[in-house]
Amino acid sequence: MASIGWLLTFLAFLGLELLCGCFVSLWFAAGSVGAWIGCQAGLSMEGQLAVFLAVSFLTLILLRPAAFLFAGRGRAGRHHEAAD
Repeated sequence: MASIGWLLTFLAFLGLELLCGCFVSLWFAAGSVGAWIGCQAGLSMEGQLAVFLAVSFLTLILLRPAAFLFAGRGRAGRHHEAAD
């Protein structure tokens, strides 16, 4: 039953990411996949939560520079156009 919960959590975070594109929910979606794999491996709920947090944090560290680079490009153009 927990594996279905992690898959639903993944879909919810992925849908939220598609709606807002803020990269934060993408980190949690990756954590949900890690926790789902941990669930399939037979980890306890505490172990699954630890994997969720660890993968989410690792994804944050790895994707944060790309997120700033991506956000920096798009924002300058939008603010400039709005000022005109």
